[in-house]
Amino acid sequence: MSGFRCFGLPFRGALLSLLGAAGCAHEQTPQPVYNWGPPYGQPAPGTPGAPGATTPGTAPAAPATPVLVPVSANDPVTNHDIAFLRGRAQQILNDLVAALPPPQQARVNGIPLVVDSTPGEVNAFAACSGSNPAMAITDGLLQIQSQLARFRAYDELARSNKVGEYIGLISQQAQPKRPLPEVPAGFADPRIDFDPRKVTRQYQLLDEELAFVMGHELGHHYLGHLPCTALSPLTLGQLSGVLANAVPAFNQPNEIAADIVGTNNTLTLGSRRADYHLTEGGALLTMQFFAGLDQLKPLDILFGFERDHPPPQLRTPIIQQTAATWRATGGVGLPIFSF
Repeated sequence: MSGFRCFGLPFRGALLSLLGAAGCAHEQTPQPVYNWGPPYGQPAPGTPGAPGATTPGTAPAAPATPVLVPVSANDPVTNHDIAFLRGRAQQILNDLVAALPPPQQARVNGIPLVVDSTPGEVNAFAACSGSNPAMAITDGLLQIQSQLARFRAYDELARSNKVGEYIGLISQQAQPKRPLPEVPAGFADPRIDFDPRKVTRQYQLLDEELAFVMGHELGHHYLGHLPCTALSPLTLGQLSGVLANAVPAFNQPNEIAADIVGTNNTLTLGSRRADYHLTEGGALLTMQFFAGLDQLKPLDILFGFERDHPPPQLRTPIIQQTAATWRATGGVGLPIFSF
């Protein structure tokens, strides 16, 4: 059996070429700068090896004068309102499907989003219920992403390292099957936490995070990675045999392909928005979180997301290179792997 092919290239060769290009991009791309006006406080130490630190890929600057959202002490992102976050995830999923080309859209139109409320579970995945496709996300991941958006927006304004501190808090206090820890009183300065610029920015980041996660899982379905949406007659056993010599774990090639289309989906959706154009920043923020956990707890796997997906150190340069190619090709992006 010759294996999968991508535009005439064997899958393994195409994958290695992508990883090589992604590694080069990772070394050369500067950190994005967001123009939000005068910062609060003093610059953070920002040492590259600090827990939670990462080198984001090239992303366009956020608009200097965005339309500010109303500020409330009960802001649903700041307070990780689960009902709001579930609805936001569903809306992003609907928007992603609407932005797909017709062939891919036909395969996933109307796909349901199931929410897993198991305490402490942090994951998202594509699944089959018999012959019917479905997608799932946990309340724990929604909470994590809302707080990452909150504290990245805070850091951009205050030049602090609240994201790194939050990652440290989760790594130290999170327990399996227990509700995720809350930040303590006084963790965030309310003058910054409720600044209209910061609140507006956290909604943009949340949408970027959700779009990447939803776009990644959606990609598993329209790329035919699951039995209920498979594009080929190969059995799971046959697929495993083909992929065994390409990447050590069975699911890693599919996960990398889903990262590519998830990034493309995010940027394509963002390009259709009239206000803020989504970037890969939310995807990189998600990778920063799990890379930080790996650094702080290298022998422990806290969440299902880490068991089901390749390491963030591999995924980060792939996201960066995919985004750079999407821009360089005017929104065409890297070719979609078809199995």
